[in-house]
Amino acid sequence: MGALLAVVGSICLSGLAWAQKPVVPQTVAPVSFLKPAASPVSPNNRVGARYVVAKGDLLEVYVVDLQELSREYRVDGDGMITLPMLSRPVMAAGLTLDQLSEAIRRDLLDGGLLTDPQVVVTVKSSELNSVVLSGAVKKPGIYPVYVHTTLLDLLGQGEGLSDDASNTAIISRRQNAPEGPGPINAQAVEDAKAVIPRTVKVDVWRLWQNGDANLNVDLYPGDRVVVQRAGIVYVVGGVNKAGGFVLSNDQEQMTVLKAIALAGNFTRDAKPARAVIIRKAPDAPGGRQEIRVDLKKVLSNRVPDQQLLASDILYVPESGTKRTLDAVFNSALYGMIWRVPL
Repeated sequence: MGALLAVVGSICLSGLAWAQKPVVPQTVAPVSFLKPAASPVSPNNRVGARYVVAKGDLLEVYVVDLQELSREYRVDGDGMITLPMLSRPVMAAGLTLDQLSEAIRRDLLDGGLLTDPQVVVTVKSSELNSVVLSGAVKKPGIYPVYVHTTLLDLLGQGEGLSDDASNTAIISRRQNAPEGPGPINAQAVEDAKAVIPRTVKVDVWRLWQNGDANLNVDLYPGDRVVVQRAGIVYVVGGVNKAGGFVLSNDQEQMTVLKAIALAGNFTRDAKPARAVIIRKAPDAPGGRQEIRVDLKKVLSNRVPDQQLLASDILYVPESGTKRTLDAVFNSALYGMIWRVPL
């Protein structure tokens, strides 16, 4: 009997997990063709062995038992770093971090400063070897690319997608791809340029939620990743839960009836027959268009339901108030929600 209950419990838990799994429409074709047939990245992705120093990089040099040299150094315009106590600058640009550590070690030996120098070089920041992450992510910014990096890696550094993220991320790269510095050598970048378009669209929700390897695009120094914001529809006035409602994906259609349902239906004092859609219209007077909607007729199927567009405001008046459309337009609430970036 106990074994039977265990089996039944396992089946119930499996069904519950399946029911709770998010469903994301497959609206973007897989982009596995974007990756080079032969990956230019070595299986060894350790930063010291893979990262190639570039001009302008900020490096940290640590020399055991020699604190006078252990500090940060900026690679100058000639690709050199100058360490005190050494008779000449050290060529850094074009070397991996491990190679530069070895070069400094040899110079310390040749100068008779240490009998067995131990040197470690790390990169603190690099303008050339970075990618930009912006849009609907929790932590937008400029992120370094020191080793083989993918879109999923970058989203992880950006702490994931924000609540108003759409299902589209756009990756764009400069016309002149980076050469020399970075986690991939110049020839590898040139090979990649032949098969990777300058602009790529990725179903970012599907990637973030499911980790679809076909969508996990390789990133290169200088790339820009923009996660687009989803459309938002606002419902204000005589409803139980006024606010903005995010469209779950780029293809979702929002109607007035669906918006009212999301807003918790009408209040007792609502006047649904006098509802108005306020829509952005740059060419119209005041920059807005006012569309009258008799929600009573919509609810009774006497007129068809009406589609709402991103940034639309559905206003349902209430009895006993003298709030005009201009008042709605100029209210503090409207001023807040209208400026939400899309």
